[in-house]
Amino acid sequence: MRGHGVCDQVEQVYALVARDQSRWVRTHVRAPSEQGRSLAVWIAGATAIGLSAVIVHRIGWWAIGAAIADFDLTWVLVTMAFTVASALARAVAWKAIADAALPECQVRHRDVMTASMIGILMSATLPARLGEPARAVALARRIGRVRETLPVIIGTLVSQSALNVLALVLLGGFTLARTGLFGSSLDKMLALSLVPVAVILGIVLVTLVVRTNRSALVTRVRDTMVRVRSGFAMFGKLRCGLIATTAQLGAWALHLLAYYALFAAIGLDATVGMGAAAVVLFAVNVSAVVPATPSNIGIFQLAIVTVLTTGFHVQAGTALAYGVVLQAIEILTAVIMGVPALGYAGVTWSDMRRRIVAAAPAELPRRDIHGQRRG
Repeated sequence: MRGHGVCDQVEQVYALVARDQSRWVRTHVRAPSEQGRSLAVWIAGATAIGLSAVIVHRIGWWAIGAAIADFDLTWVLVTMAFTVASALARAVAWKAIADAALPECQVRHRDVMTASMIGILMSATLPARLGEPARAVALARRIGRVRETLPVIIGTLVSQSALNVLALVLLGGFTLARTGLFGSSLDKMLALSLVPVAVILGIVLVTLVVRTNRSALVTRVRDTMVRVRSGFAMFGKLRCGLIATTAQLGAWALHLLAYYALFAAIGLDATVGMGAAAVVLFAVNVSAVVPATPSNIGIFQLAIVTVLTTGFHVQAGTALAYGVVLQAIEILTAVIMGVPALGYAGVTWSDMRRRIVAAAPAELPRRDIHGQRRG
């Protein structure tokens, strides 16, 4: 009996050691996939810094600094105001799309605005458009029933991207008519921007193909795809569709005015005109279909310098200064709008980044109809 007692004690000791080891591993060792994603984020940041340094070195620090010093602060603030207005208009469009996709849920304006601002902040500070899943998760947590609503909200993001494709096509036509820039490359750039339409068609095709298959995995995939397809309901509801389309195209128009206002800040508005603003807006958005760096830093400036120097004969230092100031305005705007949104949602930037990078939804506290926190 005594031997059994000693064995029991040894087993208890081993159990305690194993529990402590497991706790230590969970605390100090991350899963390989999470380590890989974090490494990818760091590599993207290093790439952005390296690419920016190469561009600045080739053009010259003094030329860029002198051009930045010539910017008119009043017009810079006007640019920032247009940028904020554009972000708000995009949130209005998303609200209309969500209303059409989730008619049984109470989708509130402030919840959509909060999620939109969080998405803008995360997109500005992380690569690969991680702000998109961030805003989807944020809105799903605010609405509730995340497992059911998140696929639908992802569908609304695809719908909004389809409206962006429409805006890009119109902007590309305007660019070609006003400047003739890009020439034969325009069709290739437009084809690259049609990725969201291909996603929509793919989702519809998947739901049709797996409809007759009854395996458990295929059934789950089908159910998920059906929910995602519900996010396209805006295309079948006239009122919501008109509001979403008008607001989204209005957001692009406001963004175009922001780019033009920044040309006025540097005294180039009369020289390059609205056509240059359209070309820059088009090139920047096409180059950012899948941004490899946070805020597409480096590639953003390279696209601007390329179109302004080759198409409008702007000096390289001035073109790069325009790109640097424009991106600084967009990042500053994202911080001004996004940080209060994080506070309202009850999470920090690092929490959201860790959850999104780890592909796990952030624990956002829900609020009741009066805005009070619950849980």
